[in-house]
Amino acid sequence: MTDNKIQFNIQRIYLKDLSFESPMTPDVFTNLTSSPKVGFSFESNISKISDDVHELTLTFNVKAEVDDKMLYLVELKQCGVFNLVTDDKELEKRFLNVHCAEIVYPYARENISSVIQKGGFPPLFLSPIDFHTIYQKELDKRQDTR
Repeated sequence: MTDNKIQFNIQRIYLKDLSFESPMTPDVFTNLTSSPKVGFSFESNISKISDDVHELTLTFNVKAEVDDKMLYLVELKQCGVFNLVTDDKELEKRFLNVHCAEIVYPYARENISSVIQKGGFPPLFLSPIDFHTIYQKELDKRQDTR
């Protein structure tokens, strides 16, 4: 029986990749006729660096369009390296997918908003993400396919 003890340490949080494209500039700043439609997607990936060290990568794609023309596209990979020691592998997975993602996400959110603003557009304020619910739904989906 495990006692659910966990040792946790943040080793580093860093920006791994960032791309910003705005093909309609500078015309878009004077010829915008309607409000843009903004789409957002993300995925999470965990890599084991060593026995107790893991890298979490959150990958984001943010695209703004007006009349099916791209105003801007942001692609970002925000990462964290975490030292995590526990005997409970399920707890380890949950901790990495939920708590570590909650630590990394605010950095990604700020970087996305900042690069959009530096591109000449109003900042985009991304809503909080409920990583716990997303993780639980993914577990439920995997159980349903068994």
